[in-house]
This record gives sequence, structure tokens and C-alpha cells, in this order.
Amino acid sequence: MLRIARCAILMVLWLACFAAPPAQARCPEPPETDQGGRKGLAQRLFAKKLRHEIHVFGGLYTSDLMEAAPYAGLSYSFHLNEDFALEAGLAWAHFSSSLQGPVEDFTGYTLLESHHAMMYSGALVWHPIYGKFMLFHRFIPHFDIYLSAGLGVTDSRSAKGLTYNLGLGIKIFSTSWMSVRVDLRDHIYVQQLMASETITNNISVTLGAGFWIPFENI
Repeated sequence: MLRIARCAILMVLWLACFAAPPAQARCPEPPETDQGGRKGLAQRLFAKKLRHEIHVFGGLYTSDLMEAAPYAGLSYSFHLNEDFALEAGLAWAHFSSSLQGPVEDFTGYTLLESHHAMMYSGALVWHPIYGKFMLFHRFIPHFDIYLSAGLGVTDSRSAKGLTYNLGLGIKIFSTSWMSVRVDLRDHIYVQQLMASETITNNISVTLGAGFWIPFENI
């Protein structure tokens, strides 16, 4: 009898498995706004269209011929829309090299003399990625990842011709009128040392703050 009861229970369970409808996994629905529209998971809370951005920055500038130099400047951007902006920048750097003395003693020429440099640039900035992340389980800042390309002039003793620049960076929006910005750029130009000319890649890494006008989203 016990054996028959066990067989009956197994039969009932087997039939129940086939009779039960298959479970369907469902993704959670995004919450709705007061007007009934669905909120996207990366809803754009910081508007850039037709706004002006004043960016103040500082960092390091590494040159192929000189050592890493202090680097600072400011730029102005006008945002045509949420994706593209036009930027004009002005920067300063002080170049020096620990090889200046040994090279001068060996050759009798002053080749790597310390000097200041001014850099003027214009660029087109593209913001292809917009998102947000959680910080310390409390704050959810929004950010943009951007690419830039442009040209300008480097006014220094060794630079010659135009300077082409390519950049990658991120803007983290802290308030409706301020953002924190990290920028990596490659400044490509011809450097001349005596009779030799070489195309060089000069990398700048900066941290800065952006101030947005108008102060509120348009």
C-alpha cells in the first residue's frame, strides 16, 4: 500500500508540472510621471542646448622634447544642441628640462631652454554618451562622455605651424549651473630642434570646473 501511495503522489506531481502554465519573466516597468509618460532609465535632467559653458582648468602637459609642465587655462563653449558644441580655448604652460645643462655643456648650444608657451585652440565637441551612476548609495550624478577635434596655434620656441588636437573627456553635472570636467587631449604639431623637424604628440591631462549660463536649464 505504501508503495502504491508513493507512485500515486509522483504521478500527481508529474501531471501538475505539465498542466501548470510556463512562468514568464517580466522586467520592471519604469515609473511614470505625473502626466502619465514613462521615465527613461537615463532621463536627461541637465540640458545643454543653447547654453554657454565657461571652463576653468589646470593639470599637466607632457611634451616629447621637454618634461611634464604645469598647464592651466580656460575655454568657452556654445552648445548648439544636446550633442554638439563649439569651443574656443586659451592655455598656458611652462616648459623646462633637466637635460638643459648637460646638453649645453656637451654641445655648446642652448637647445632645451626653459620657457613659457601660450596655446590657442578651437574645436568641435561631440557628446555621444549620456548617463548616470550612483555614488555612496546616496547621490546619483549625471554625466556626459565627449570627444573633441580641432586646431589652433602653439606659441613656443620649438613649435612650428598649426596644432591639431584630439580629445576625450567626461563632464559630471553637480548642479544645474556647474559641472566637474576631466579632459585628456593630444596636441599634435611640428617641433623644431636646430635643423631637425619632428611631428610630436603632446598629451595634456586636466581637471576643471564648468560654469553654465543661464544658470537654470532652458
